[in-house]
Amino acid sequence: MKTASTVKENNKSSVMQSFTKEHTNIVKGVAIILMLIYHLFESAELLERNGVNYAPFSEEVFGYFTGFGNICVSVFVFLTAYGISYGLMGGESFDWKGAYGKAAKRFAKLMGNFLCLYISVNLLWGWMLDYASLYGSGKQGAIAMVTDALGLSMFFDTPTLNETWWYMELAYMLIFLVPLLAFCTRKIGWYILPAAFILQYVFPMHSDMMRYFPVVMVGICAAWGKWPERFMNSRFPLWAKYLIAVPAFVLCIAIRQNELVYNSYVPLADSVIVLFLVLFTADLLGRIPVVSKVFAFIGKHSMNIYLVHSFFYLILFMDYIYCVPYWAVTVVILLVISLLYSVLLELIKKGGKKLFSLLPGVNKKTNKA
Repeated sequence: MKTASTVKENNKSSVMQSFTKEHTNIVKGVAIILMLIYHLFESAELLERNGVNYAPFSEEVFGYFTGFGNICVSVFVFLTAYGISYGLMGGESFDWKGAYGKAAKRFAKLMGNFLCLYISVNLLWGWMLDYASLYGSGKQGAIAMVTDALGLSMFFDTPTLNETWWYMELAYMLIFLVPLLAFCTRKIGWYILPAAFILQYVFPMHSDMMRYFPVVMVGICAAWGKWPERFMNSRFPLWAKYLIAVPAFVLCIAIRQNELVYNSYVPLADSVIVLFLVLFTADLLGRIPVVSKVFAFIGKHSMNIYLVHSFFYLILFMDYIYCVPYWAVTVVILLVISLLYSVLLELIKKGGKKLFSLLPGVNKKTNKA
């Protein structure tokens, strides 16, 4: 016979929430929109040249808001560190072979996806590009082009078709560095955080890694301590979370965009603010059925949007992107165009994989007697 306490405990466990892939995509969806806002309106020159209407904000407040948008990279870094680490935190011992086997596969998949996007961009707009001026001529130009096509141009300091692609270097580094840092976190726990904040100033680091190292470590510790799940299932009232979300978000913008904080403390500030954004965005937006699906869909295509959007608003369709002066409409136009491109690209890739699987000798199982 079940007691009242048993029933209560069963009901409580039945509504326990996990931080799922959909939650990750919801956060990515918000982050990529913040990035579009930042890139579209990052300078007063862009605002004036395109006659942007930033109502209902003042120019100063709008500048704070758009500048805050570059926190998107920190969000992606946090989610990458969290996602890689989460699967490495279980088990009695650390499986080095399995960890770096997965890292190698993740690296190959990311490089393959980037190569597909690079090829698609060049097939569509190659006639507009001066490859000889960009990469150089002859064999040297060919080598530089292949390097760029694999997302490795920042490693070797060679020319790139798109400066936005600098992120590929950081993404590749994280794939192989995070398992090692996850192992250290398993041994030390969240106490590793103070040491991590100091290490970047003691030992020489790559500039991008130094900038985002605290965020990486917070993401790993969040996976180790299951902070998102604990937040989502905490006793903190849901109505209170909704009540404080907006003012807390405004406070985050004000703190981060303060000149002193941004110039001297932004790695530390981002590690705290990103944790807040991830926890509240996943928990609160994830509870709204239609809205959560929209942001999750956008987030699913966030990488492609990140890699291709600058072609649209800087090169191909600048006049059309900014044709409506109101800033929110401009963001929607660029988002829709970039999203459509990503959807079509993924459909083509999916169709290509299906055709490949139909080739003779592919995925054929031998029958055993």
